[in-house]
Amino acid sequence: MINLLPPIEKSKRRQERLLKLTWILGVLTVASALSFALILLSVRFYIADQIRIQDVLVDEAKGKNIKVNILQEKIKTVNYTLSGLNDFYQSQFPLTDFLGRISLLLLQDMYLERFSYQKENFQATFTCHAPTIDSIYEFREAMRSQGDFKDVNFVLPDWLEPNNITFRVSFKLNNEL
Repeated sequence: MINLLPPIEKSKRRQERLLKLTWILGVLTVASALSFALILLSVRFYIADQIRIQDVLVDEAKGKNIKVNILQEKIKTVNYTLSGLNDFYQSQFPLTDFLGRISLLLLQDMYLERFSYQKENFQATFTCHAPTIDSIYEFREAMRSQGDFKDVNFVLPDWLEPNNITFRVSFKLNNEL
């Protein structure tokens, strides 16, 4: 096709094309900028939401940490109390073990009536009942043969009475008992 338009008309058309092209490019640029701004805005909202979620998680973790710290303090308090109780019980005289050992030494027909223990000097005293004087002699030998008892002393109210005798035994204990 042959262009028979005058040069002024040609230049007008060229300017119109350039103007249309400029408008198109401007609209594309504005649309791109607007799209980019909307993308940045959505990224900002997403990041703000993620930050809020992380803040909630951090607050929950702090709350759990506070609860854990409170529980740790309670555990420390209970452990301290239990340690004190353990020390107290460890320092006590093992009465059940001691009485078990004495009951093994007592003859079948003998029994304890009274018992006392002095912690300061590790001395024990008890009153027993025996049916015969021979039972007392056997018990005395059994007591003296034990390595845990020292200074074993038997006190009889009447050595001449042969039956139903109440007697007293006092002795010191080794510290390891």
